[in-house]
Amino acid sequence: MRTGVSYLGHYNPKYMQMDLKEIKALGCDDVFLAAQENDFVYMRGKVDFFPKIAKDNGLTAWAIFWGALNYFGGGKSSQFLLENPRAHQVLKDGAYNPGGCYNNPDCIAYIKEMIDRISEAGFDGYFIDEPSITPCYCPSCLELYESMHGGNLLEVDSEKEQFFRKKCVVRYVCLLSDYIKIRHPQMRTMCCIMPQDKILWGDIARIDSLDNLGTDIYWVNEDIDVEQMSGLIKEMSSLCAKNNKKHHQWLQCWGVKKGKEQRIIDSGNAFLRENPDALYVWAYNGQLGTSEACEDPNAAWKAACEILRKAKK
Repeated sequence: MRTGVSYLGHYNPKYMQMDLKEIKALGCDDVFLAAQENDFVYMRGKVDFFPKIAKDNGLTAWAIFWGALNYFGGGKSSQFLLENPRAHQVLKDGAYNPGGCYNNPDCIAYIKEMIDRISEAGFDGYFIDEPSITPCYCPSCLELYESMHGGNLLEVDSEKEQFFRKKCVVRYVCLLSDYIKIRHPQMRTMCCIMPQDKILWGDIARIDSLDNLGTDIYWVNEDIDVEQMSGLIKEMSSLCAKNNKKHHQWLQCWGVKKGKEQRIIDSGNAFLRENPDALYVWAYNGQLGTSEACEDPNAAWKAACEILRKAKK
C-alpha cells in the first residue's frame, strides 16, 4: 500500500527540506503540494523547489491547486477572479457566487496554464481535487447546455438539470486529464470525488486518461460508526478495478475537534482493513497554522502517523 500526505508547503527550501525529510521518515511514498494561485505568481519558491526536494527524499511529487478559482479545496483567495470577474459562478437570480465556474473556457485555460507550469517544474502528477455538482447559470453554463441539449438551462426541470450538471463534472475532469496525457504524458493523473457526489463515481472511473480515483470519507468529527465506511470503500475499489484504475482513500487530519483523535485511528484502521492501493492523509501536521487546523494538531498528527506507520507493516 502506498502512503502519503498533503503538504501546504513553504516557499523557503530550507524548511521544505526539513518537512519532506520527516514525511519520508514515516515511510511515505507520495507527497501532495497544495499550491495556491499566489504560489505561481509571488511565493514561487513553493512550486519551483518542491519537486526536486521531494525526489531527493525518495518521494513522488504531486500538485493540487488548493483553493483555485475560489472553488477547489480550502485556502480560497483567487487573484484570477479578481482580474476576471466574468469567470465567476452566477446564481439563478443573477447574483454572483465567489467561486469560479469550471465550465468557463477562461477558467479551464487558466488551470491548464498552471498544469504546464508544474510539468515544467518537474512534478510527477496532478491531483484533481473534489470537483462537485454545482448549480451555476453563468453565460458559459447557459451556452454549454444549449450546445449539448438545446433549450434554456434556466427553464429546464430539475431532472434534466441534474443530468447536465453530472456531465459537466465529468467533462471537467476529462478535459484536464486528457490535456495532461496529450501535452505532458510523463505526468500521472488522479482525482478525488466526495462521498456526497457518489453519483459521479462510475462516470469518472470510465475516463481513460485518469490513472487513479478515490474519495475522502471525512467522518472523524461525526458520530457515525466507522465500520459503515466499508461499503463506500468497497464500491470505489470495485469501480477502480473494473476500469483499470488505482484506488486511493483520504484520512482526515484537518479540522479535527479536540478529543476526537481516536477517531482518526479508528477510521484509519477501517481503511487498512479494506486495503486500498493507497492511503493518504490530509494534512501534514494536522494543518497547523491554518484556519482548517485541528484543535489539537499535535495529537491529531500523532494519531495519523500511527496509521501511516501501520500501513507499511
